[in-house]
Amino acid sequence: MRLSRSSAWALLPLTVLLAAAGYRHAPTAATPPVADFTQGIITTRVSLPGNPYDKLLNRIDPTKGNIQGQIQQLAASLTVTEQQQFQAAAANLSPAMTIGALMLPRKGTLYCRGKEVRATTDALTYHLENYFNNATNKGLLRIASQSVPQNVNYTYDAASVERSWQSIVVTTTDYTVRPTTETELVAGYPSQKTTYTIKPGAAGSTPEGPGQLPSKPVALDVWTSKQIPQSLNFAHPVYVNEANGITRLVVYFDKERKQQMRYEFTNVQAKPVTDQDLKVTTTAPVLDYAKDAAQIGMKTMALMFGGGPKASSNSDE
Repeated sequence: MRLSRSSAWALLPLTVLLAAAGYRHAPTAATPPVADFTQGIITTRVSLPGNPYDKLLNRIDPTKGNIQGQIQQLAASLTVTEQQQFQAAAANLSPAMTIGALMLPRKGTLYCRGKEVRATTDALTYHLENYFNNATNKGLLRIASQSVPQNVNYTYDAASVERSWQSIVVTTTDYTVRPTTETELVAGYPSQKTTYTIKPGAAGSTPEGPGQLPSKPVALDVWTSKQIPQSLNFAHPVYVNEANGITRLVVYFDKERKQQMRYEFTNVQAKPVTDQDLKVTTTAPVLDYAKDAAQIGMKTMALMFGGGPKASSNSDE
């Protein structure tokens, strides 16, 4: 973890006094270079800074079950003043950001070994696991309801899902790209910042109506690390053509930059990853995205927006 700026300034007076008194101490050893990440476990976090739902929903743990009960308990714990403050802030929020707050998988884990990655995450309404092999460009995805025994399992290749997964595509045609010299440690890895700003007149750069956001973000700040494989960028809903691995991504949806989404690595652990760590356990049927895209899309939307239809005799269909 990097030393905060306030902590660094707090140490300055003592340093000056020691130097004035003639103290000599051994030179500080240079920070050893960070090794390239090839295998281990990465934890991630997604947040919506400034979104009134963000702090509240972060207090709910989908893995504990009974989401409805947790929400009711949370609502009951708010004071009248807190409720009024929340309602006032929510009234200024776009519908898209409200839905995003409710559907967002806030914490994730990446199990990485060479060309193989398994990502797992939990949102309020669904649990998702995604295995991808960069050597074959093929993967296996499972999404399951948090409330009813419903799930969807399917295999895919990268080309077949690229357009449907990448809801936001950032290209140099629409955005001005400015690499910066600004660097920061993100989860212990030196990362360099690049800014993306949408060009005037680019398609999707203006809101379609009052209270709505543009279909494309107005700007992005992207941090990348040479030590993180570029192949890990496949899981992002925002596609940015960066040569190195993205460790932090901040997306701004309005000109005032008040409505935003932040994705970042929170911890990187270099350690052996087993076959079991990379395994996605599925139940029949396992569909094929290239053949069953429409069916998969309908079932996935049903799961994400409330848990899907009532369980039938085959609860996995």
